[in-house]
Amino acid sequence: MSVKSSLAKKVLLWGIGLIALLVLMLLRMPVNTALWFLPNNVSLVQASGTLWDGRASAIGLEGIVLQQNVAWQFEPKALLGGTLAWQVRGEAMNTPSQARAVIGLRGVALENVDLSLPLEGVFRAIPKIAAWGLGGRAQLRSAHLSKNVGDSAELTLDPIFSQLVPALTPITALRANLNMVEGGAKWTIQPAGASAIAVNGSGDLSWAEQGAAHGVIKLQPDEKVRQQLAPLLLQVPSTSEGYQLQF
Repeated sequence: MSVKSSLAKKVLLWGIGLIALLVLMLLRMPVNTALWFLPNNVSLVQASGTLWDGRASAIGLEGIVLQQNVAWQFEPKALLGGTLAWQVRGEAMNTPSQARAVIGLRGVALENVDLSLPLEGVFRAIPKIAAWGLGGRAQLRSAHLSKNVGDSAELTLDPIFSQLVPALTPITALRANLNMVEGGAKWTIQPAGASAIAVNGSGDLSWAEQGAAHGVIKLQPDEKVRQQLAPLLLQVPSTSEGYQLQF
């Protein structure tokens, strides 16, 4: 055997060994490694396992717990289609949630989304309505959710209540629709049934502004319970056209 062929064989063996080592390291990579890549406002609580198969007691956004008892499992078959995919499950307010997280050539997406979300912490994190004492539950559903044009999602907020008017529960129920367009998304809000306050609105999200929302939301209280709603309505900006939020 020539010196060149012997050297080539050694390089090949070293290369195979290095690849095998990298694969082994990836397979055993602890879930805490994911914390290096997560945005600063996203947190995993008591995470265990690996990036491919693991659990966390909770996942939060801006310090707000969105899901509990979260578990994820990698789907090896997705590699045949050139993507990385995980089945993700959790729960919120004693209601199960699920989604399929996918990483591919078109970026990151969620598929078959059916998530229950608590709203109290979310509302508190929005300065314009933080003092309204709002809470409730939301259900997010989408067949395919990403920033790609054409993707969409539906969010049902039912019930929504306010600690300022505990006698009126719920004060409203809403349905929001989100549709991805070039450079952002369009959103609309409309009533999902009879309620003490009818809410309608529309606007957009801008990716260039890190997802900042713009739009107008109008609130029309039921005249029969307007007096009972007074503690809440005092917190809402009023115009000649009624109660309205603009941002």
